[in-house]
Amino acid sequence: MTRSGRWSEPRLDRRSAARAEYRRTAPGLLVLEGFRCAVRDVGPGGLRVEPAPAGRAWELDQLVGGDLYLRTGGRVAVRGRILRIDRAGLALVPETGDWPDAISIELERAALVRSHQERRSAPRLPLPVHLPGAVTPRTPLRDVSATGLRYALAPLEQAPALGSRLEGDLRLDQETVISVRGRVVRQGGREVSVALDPPGLTAEVLALLRHRFFPAAGEPSGR
Repeated sequence: MTRSGRWSEPRLDRRSAARAEYRRTAPGLLVLEGFRCAVRDVGPGGLRVEPAPAGRAWELDQLVGGDLYLRTGGRVAVRGRILRIDRAGLALVPETGDWPDAISIELERAALVRSHQERRSAPRLPLPVHLPGAVTPRTPLRDVSATGLRYALAPLEQAPALGSRLEGDLRLDQETVISVRGRVVRQGGREVSVALDPPGLTAEVLALLRHRFFPAAGEPSGR
């Protein structure tokens, strides 16, 4: 591309639609022509890969295809053309209907925004795996906050799909049961993270958990 043409060519417009941006978290995954790529953002009008996968030469306007793995929707086939190549990586724009729809992208964006907000404004309470004195020696709950929780799967339990909804009761022991209603936002290592529906867990419930699992010195362990 000539220097004059470089600035006249249409660019990937970041302002035309909300994009799911993988900031302060692991990047998204795109398997492009057999190469594993780190996706930095994705929207209805395109996606950005940084850095460009090594091992082959890429060309402007090259038609490429692969599989994009969304955290909230699983695998999506994508097909597009390379709009930009620079030191940072590649920018792709969709070529056909093989692209995440607007609803899938909005779910991904909302989950990422919610994850960022949890890290800033809702500190998590890590819970011990072994409960001293409990009839049930182990709890599946790993940590909990006002807006979400993380739990471990049972040995034969299948992981719920990313983006799926969960509703039920999570029993920690004979005395402690937490009602769960929300959406799966992350899974890995036999653990599942759930963003709870508003209003989430109340301050009273969190205080009860602290008292149950972290009693003050000399207090009984919640019995």
